Amino acid sequence: MQFVFQDPFESFNPRQSIWTIISEPLQIHQLARDRVDTEERVFEALVECGLPGTHEFAKLFPHQLSGGQRQRVAIAAAIVLRPEVLIADEPVSMLDVSVRSEILSLFLRLKESYNMTLVLVTHDLSVAWEIADRIVVLYLGRVFEQGTANEVIGAPANPYTHALVAAIPVPNPHQAVREVAVKGDIADIAGIPVGCRFHPRCPYAIDACVTDVPSLRPVAEGHLSACIRNEELDLEPPHELAEE
Repeated sequence: MQFVFQDPFESFNPRQSIWTIISEPLQIHQLARDRVDTEERVFEALVECGLPGTHEFAKLFPHQLSGGQRQRVAIAAAIVLRPEVLIADEPVSMLDVSVRSEILSLFLRLKESYNMTLVLVTHDLSVAWEIADRIVVLYLGRVFEQGTANEVIGAPANPYTHALVAAIPVPNPHQAVREVAVKGDIADIAGIPVGCRFHPRCPYAIDACVTDVPSLRPVAEGHLSACIRNEELDLEPPHELAEE
């Protein structure tokens, strides 16, 4: 298992060269036979991530790279070990919009090439919908909904997910969007509400929500939601995003 962090500049040692950053995991796990094998693996990882596989590039330091290049180096340092699971924590939130799609496409290509599981942590549901097979929605540390990307985005069953989907920007200015009246702000983690953690903000909350902790229950095959009103609520998709 390997990680790709949100801010590659902060997660790197600024005094380490690109060569050291990518070769260090091989040395720690003793996966390279010798210097020649290390070079081959490092340069292969650089090329796989769309970077120059050259000694000149490997001699550079993080401050000499662009944000997109630094994130590609972080990905190269992770995949050089050929992990079975790659966890990426908000990997494009620090990047320009023009670079985000390239990095996301890189993740998908590497996932297929190495047959590895990609766990993407993101606040952007449109990104999750674009690249994920399954989506798990969490609120204050609890799972509120999970299912395939099309189920969760196209037919959200939980009021919290419903509000998140409503917040996804719609490119068509003439398309009607059903507003969801979520109240207040996210609670402090030190003062998590009893009962359903979303009930202080939920427009569908009833008295039982204040005391009852909802469990994940199926709303369809493979589609789960944690809401005590799932059977009676008929939440229409906020817009037709999932159908476009």
